[in-house]
Amino acid sequence: MRHHTAENFFTDSCSKDRKRMNCDIWQDNGGSMKFKGKVAAWFWLIIIAVNAVCIYELLFAPDNVPILLFSLALCDIIFIPIVVRNYVVIEEENLKLFFGFGKDSMRIADIVEIKGSYCPISSSAASLDRLFIKGKRQEMVIAVRDKAALVAELKMRNPAIRVCSVPGVQ
Repeated sequence: MRHHTAENFFTDSCSKDRKRMNCDIWQDNGGSMKFKGKVAAWFWLIIIAVNAVCIYELLFAPDNVPILLFSLALCDIIFIPIVVRNYVVIEEENLKLFFGFGKDSMRIADIVEIKGSYCPISSSAASLDRLFIKGKRQEMVIAVRDKAALVAELKMRNPAIRVCSVPGVQ
């Protein structure tokens, strides 16, 4: 078996060392799991609307071409990586969040509580259907497509985790 880092393992589409659990979860032979991030319809609408307005203005009112091109490029540079690189990886001892250009990590043993959250100001997640993960020294807010499977996997690896107010999870 080839050794993969979490980043390379999940981006290597030709890897024979991984299997698809369902459309939102992948697992490798070493026990690492990848959960796809959730991107809400409103997030897609923001990207499409900004692009459409900029393109419309470029075609029909090209008075401010540099500003419009800058706005179009800035929107796509910020939002497209968030849509493309939006997932959570559970490794042997760590929970890793990959979100756009950012990356965050937390030891699974340090997780104290997982709560459901719909607070729009709690993070930059691309969906309001979020999980608030509280650790001993840090906090993380994530949005994944299969919350129940993520919570179950974390509870299996750390039974001391309290789960509160997560829809679809007991």
